[in-house]
Amino acid sequence: MNTEYGIKIKSFEAKSLYEYNLGINFKYEWNYAVLTNSLLLDFLKENGLKVERGETKDIICIKFNQDSRSYDKEKEHWEYLINNGHSKKNPSKIYTEEQIEYFKDRLQNTIIKKDLFSEKKKEDIRIDFYNNGVDIRYITRKKNGEIKSEKTIHYNMFFRSTGKAKAGECMFICDRLFKKAQDFIRMGLKMPSENAPLVEMGAYSSLISSTIVGKIKIDPKNILIINDFDSLFKTNVISIETDENKKCHALLKKDYELKNTMFDGQGLIDESIFPSWGEGYVLLRHHMTKMACFKTKIQKFFKDYYGDNYLTAQVEDMFGNKHYVRDIVLITTDNACKWLKFNVSYDYWCDRVRENNCMFGVVKTAHKSKMGDVQRMSYQMVNSLDYDKMPQVVEETIKYITQLKTDNDVFIEYLKRNSNFSNGFNVLVALYENNNEFYRSKYFRERKSRIIQDYVKLVKSGKIIQNGDNLVFCGSPYAMLLHSVGENPESDPTFNSEEDAIQCFTTRFANGEYLAGFRSPHNSRNNILHLHNIWSKEFFEYFDLGNQIIALNTCHTDIQDRANGCDFDSDMGFVTNNPPIVQSAYNAYQNDLTIVNNIPKDGKKYNNTLTNFAVIDNGLAQAQEAIGNSSNIAQIAQTYMYSFPNEQKYIDYVCILAVLAQCAIDNAKRSFDVNINSEIERISKDMHIKKNGYPIFWKSIQDSKRIKNGNKLFDTNKINKSLICPMNYLYSVKIPSFRSSESTLYMDYFFKPYKLDMDRRKSKKVEDLIAKYSLMSFYRDKETEEDYILFTEEYENFLNELKTIYISNSYIGLTSWLIDRAFCITTAQKQNVETINNLTSKNKSLLLKVLYDINSQNVIKCFSKNIEN
Repeated sequence: MNTEYGIKIKSFEAKSLYEYNLGINFKYEWNYAVLTNSLLLDFLKENGLKVERGETKDIICIKFNQDSRSYDKEKEHWEYLINNGHSKKNPSKIYTEEQIEYFKDRLQNTIIKKDLFSEKKKEDIRIDFYNNGVDIRYITRKKNGEIKSEKTIHYNMFFRSTGKAKAGECMFICDRLFKKAQDFIRMGLKMPSENAPLVEMGAYSSLISSTIVGKIKIDPKNILIINDFDSLFKTNVISIETDENKKCHALLKKDYELKNTMFDGQGLIDESIFPSWGEGYVLLRHHMTKMACFKTKIQKFFKDYYGDNYLTAQVEDMFGNKHYVRDIVLITTDNACKWLKFNVSYDYWCDRVRENNCMFGVVKTAHKSKMGDVQRMSYQMVNSLDYDKMPQVVEETIKYITQLKTDNDVFIEYLKRNSNFSNGFNVLVALYENNNEFYRSKYFRERKSRIIQDYVKLVKSGKIIQNGDNLVFCGSPYAMLLHSVGENPESDPTFNSEEDAIQCFTTRFANGEYLAGFRSPHNSRNNILHLHNIWSKEFFEYFDLGNQIIALNTCHTDIQDRANGCDFDSDMGFVTNNPPIVQSAYNAYQNDLTIVNNIPKDGKKYNNTLTNFAVIDNGLAQAQEAIGNSSNIAQIAQTYMYSFPNEQKYIDYVCILAVLAQCAIDNAKRSFDVNINSEIERISKDMHIKKNGYPIFWKSIQDSKRIKNGNKLFDTNKINKSLICPMNYLYSVKIPSFRSSESTLYMDYFFKPYKLDMDRRKSKKVEDLIAKYSLMSFYRDKETEEDYILFTEEYENFLNELKTIYISNSYIGLTSWLIDRAFCITTAQKQNVETINNLTSKNKSLLLKVLYDINSQNVIKCFSKNIEN
């Protein structure tokens, strides 16, 4: 494996491990995962982690996503598949004869091992594994199948990141490294046996395992940690509260006092230690520490502020320690220091940071949109706009689609911008640039049509483009500098309060422009930001934020509640200056009151037991479903809000669901005294979706996102075409058609055959291997960075196998033969069309990509006929 990303580990389904150890399963079910580069991985490598060929068995990932069935249910499951030939959950998934035979083997195995079955829910398997760990037996075999060696490793529950907990996953580590590794991630802290902060420990101990792209050395004594500052603001709001039955209600509150924590989760980092490859900010991690640090001229500010006293000037941190300002390279607040939640002293934390040579991990920095000056919206954003503004809102996107159809240069630029290791766009570009006439080829036109069709589907699902980008939020950074020297942050001259907008600063847009902002997750009109871009001289004098950062006024505004509970530890928002969208933002800011989450926190206390850790993680996994459900049902409610304007309950439900989505997201750090899933179900029933129906655009959302309500797909047969909403307008908009007046050129016009100079049986093996690989996963969506890394490596391994076993760089004859076979170009191949591997011919783009990645010049040569010199 390419170790620049990390190391390979195995990922097991807990059900499989449980059933193997019962004696039911033939083998463990597993696939690869990646333990990505992090400060934790550095520590483990230095303390005995065994790595062979980029892989380790010392750590594994376990997924708790499936129940272990009883004998009767297991038998019924295999019988259904055998008798019906398709999946019960997905009837369109038809199984092959080979798969049916496998199901028969599993049924026979089930009957033979009837007495070994012991039904167990996934939640109970988690409790068992957390408490007792799990044994995994590793076997190596000789070529004849005999066991060469075997080893059993016992694993203990180690940690779970917030993301893995929501996905129902947890990391386990071998006995040999367990104590040392746990001491490291927990900073050596021992939790009390009663009233232990288990939720917080689970959320914050894993911060040091975050994937990093680089490191910065910072002596902790050169970090100024100050108390954050709360700024208050009175306005009318919609307060989401619960009654005695824990049901949510939306209540109008006038002159309600809102609070912004002005610098929540952010830091300012001096330009002297800012990495040269960074852009605007870096997101840093260390022991229970997370902060988005924005590039600042800290030392210039101190020199200007203290003047002749600069060398001797001192400031005091929140612990009462004095720091010479000349030594300070980073400023942050208590909200970035999660270790304070565990009564850890400042000196103790500093000592722990110094144990790894003061290296802070850089998780990410800012990046410009891959699409240039435009960025895509989401369907939730689109559905929150003013309906009458939609013709202007979609104008830019329709114009772009028309250009894709009619202008080859625009289409080629689209391919270049969206090319990645899996889609093969680079081959299409290369063939076109080699011979501009290639755009008239049957293959080019077919691919172009399909690519544009896919793009139109994406657009219809809400991904319309606007002049804009996803910008990183920063809270009143100059006020933070003032606060660091003891000045009142509310005296910040860079921003002023406005009645109808929140002032901001970004060089991405012009000075004085009004902007619209949408922070994800976005759920309602009440969350739209109306912004006013004001360029104050202090931003240019003391900051270097670049075009991907937006500083927001956190003094006497409703920014944090308006943006659905945003903070400044790398939260991002889509920001645009598109006039009709900005007008919608203005209207929303005037008419749709800010929502406040007043659902009480869950005061439940936990004893320090592994069972309680498992119970908490089971709850987190269940809450993940609520995030998507609340957001999706909120959009149905918002559609009803447009369609039935006189029914207040739909307006209220949009507000409630927006808050429930935020509760579900925050569940990994804090719990709320409400049953999120039950509330979503109650609201969904009261919306009478079966009667009112789904908006017409819902089919496109389901197709692109596979939206689920519980475990059931939304019933899109109940479409109500009379419903009105912005997304329905987008779904129904007509895209201008285009048909070229130029004739189509068939592939024999471009194809130049070369003699096959190797055994045809060997050539057929190559064809079979490519056909087999076309069924594999590298065309699937890469949902996470880890998926992308694994699929990239999978493809690279496949290429290496072809190169070393079958295809030499000089085998242009084989390249020619494979292309001819797939496209049926020459007379000989047209006559043999029935014998050609159907999978290869159906995956021409994959075949060309594979051949191009092995030897690009050979592919070009095979399409060099009739090129004008």
